[in-house]
Amino acid sequence: MKLSTKGKYALIAMAYIARKDLNSKVSVAEISNKLDISQTYLEQLFMKLRKASLVKASRGASGGFSLNHHPKNIRIHDIMEAVDENFAVVSNETRLGSKVLKEPFEQVLTEKFWEQFSSQVYLFLHNISLYDVASDSMEPCQAVVNFEKV
Repeated sequence: MKLSTKGKYALIAMAYIARKDLNSKVSVAEISNKLDISQTYLEQLFMKLRKASLVKASRGASGGFSLNHHPKNIRIHDIMEAVDENFAVVSNETRLGSKVLKEPFEQVLTEKFWEQFSSQVYLFLHNISLYDVASDSMEPCQAVVNFEKV
């Protein structure tokens, strides 16, 4: 399982907007310049984020994107889902197909592990809000020595 640039850049851009005043509008060009992310790529991501009702767009000279909800009400899972990130190791199709085919018992047992693993990732992404990320209120992971809070 690997997070693609879609998920990384969508989260970075959303955190950038979340750190602004709640009523301000941010242009894709500003985000692109400040974060050094391709403007074309960001435009594609923002189309998906807007379709998922996570951001709203305003046209005109003072236009741009703003959050559609307070950052505390936007889950990281929602952002990832909006840009087509999928963290499930075991899909419903795999589970349904495995019941039809004869599989070794060990494979059935490990499928249960991957199902639990996927559910933990889902819960983690669902329990963290955009506010948690943008406000830098998350504690560093104690299990990873190199991830110290700066």
